[in-house]
Order: sequence, then structure tokens, then C-alpha cells
Amino acid sequence: MRRRLLRLARTSIAGLVMLAMVTAGAANIPDISRPYTLVTIVADGDRREVRTTCETVGCVLSAAGVFLGSKDLVMPALSSRVRNGLVIRVTRVREEVVEVKEPVPYETVKRFSLNIGPGQVREIQPGEAGERLVRYRVRYEDGRVASKTVIDTRITKKPISRIVCIGSRGRYTSRGSFRTVRVLRMRATAYDPGPRSCGRYSSGRTAIGLKAGYGVAAVDPRVIPLGTPLYVEGYGYAIAGDRGRAIKGNRIDLGFPTYAEARRFGRKIVTVHVLRRH
Repeated sequence: MRRRLLRLARTSIAGLVMLAMVTAGAANIPDISRPYTLVTIVADGDRREVRTTCETVGCVLSAAGVFLGSKDLVMPALSSRVRNGLVIRVTRVREEVVEVKEPVPYETVKRFSLNIGPGQVREIQPGEAGERLVRYRVRYEDGRVASKTVIDTRITKKPISRIVCIGSRGRYTSRGSFRTVRVLRMRATAYDPGPRSCGRYSSGRTAIGLKAGYGVAAVDPRVIPLGTPLYVEGYGYAIAGDRGRAIKGNRIDLGFPTYAEARRFGRKIVTVHVLRRH
């Protein structure tokens, strides 16, 4: 009789405890009627094996005391069913806004002049880098930077352009200011307006109507459009003013006033700055 009363008391206490947990809204309660499952939890730099009767990943983490932030990632998903040997990985995620000061490079502005020797360069004004303030949204996963997104940018100090004067000669030397938009390495040859370079029947005029000679270059229009201003290091200012049957791809034919000067130039590799007017 006494043993029966004790069994009844124990059953009543267990029932009351379970009822209290359900009534309090306790989630992810392990099912003690299920056999144990062995799973591995990888979180916060730690790897541990746990035996559990939980049915879902969320229940396992809750029972193991692994609490999740709003942005944390869990693989597999919290609702995934538990199986023996399952590895659960928790990635801690946080985001913050970071402000960074970055330099703004200055541009080099080119001006061409007849007052200094062809191809010579004289600095008129030194350049000075500017500064900008960039705000990034940085995402960290387990303490490491996973992504970096620009929110906004503000110029706090404007750059000062470097201005150089470049010697050139010829009737087409420009008086304007230019910026380099492309730099090409090209195979260069030279010509003069006479029949030895242009043929006995040539008119002395180029494809865009300029008089052939110094400052007029023949190019492949597929590489450099006709009419484009150029600066050729060691030569000076030029205009892409003509095309030639032998001028294909990265080749350029530079004009000189005499055949002797053209021969003296010969053939060489040159650096060509493709310009845009300021």
C-alpha cells in the first residue's frame, strides 16, 4: 500500500512539472522518450559533441545553451531535423559603420608650347593629392571581415592638378589644356610630306584635310579615332589626322618637315598619350 502511494506521488509531481513547462511556453523541450542522438556543435571557436533527444537544430542549440543574435547564421537551418553525426555550425555576425579617410589622386594637366624644345617638359604647378571621407558598412563573420559596402563619400579636400608645359612645334600645336585618358605603347615610324614618303601623286593633305607634316600622325582609326589630340613622348603634340594602308593596330606614323628628319627618327617604340581637352 505504501509503495503504491509513493508511485502515485511521483507520477503526479512529474506531470505537474511538465504541465508547468508547457504552460510557461517553454520551447524546444527535449523528447525524453526518444533515443539519444550524437551531434557536433561548432560555435564561438569551440567544437563540442553533445548527446541529445531534441528533434530540431533549434532545440539542440537551446538545450546546449548556445544563444543566437539577430544576424547570426546557423547551418543547417533551425527547423532542420536532427540526425546522428550532424554538424551544426553557428557563425556570429555583426555589422558596424566605419569612416575611413582616403587620398584623392591629382590629375596631370598638359599644356603645349612653342617656347620650349620639342618633347621637353617643364612643371608649372606641382600637384597635391586631395582627401575624401568614405563611410563603409562592414560585415564581420566570426570576427573576420566578410563584406565592405560604401554608404556615402564626401570630398573633404579637393586635389590640386599638376600642370606641365610640353614643348612642341608645328602649325597644329595646341594652346589648350589636356588630360590623359589612355596611354598606349606603339610602334612608330616617320614620314615627310614629300613624294618619297607620301608618293608622287599625293596632294599633301590628310584624310581630315590637314596639311601633312610635323604634328600630324597617321593611325589606325579603330585604335585611335581621327581628330584625337595626342602627346607622343620624345616627339610632342600631334593630331591623329590621317590613316595609312600599312598603319594597322598599335602603329603610328609621325610627321616631320623633311625627309632627313624622318629618316633620323627611324623606327622605335613610343609612349602615346591619348588626350581629352580640359
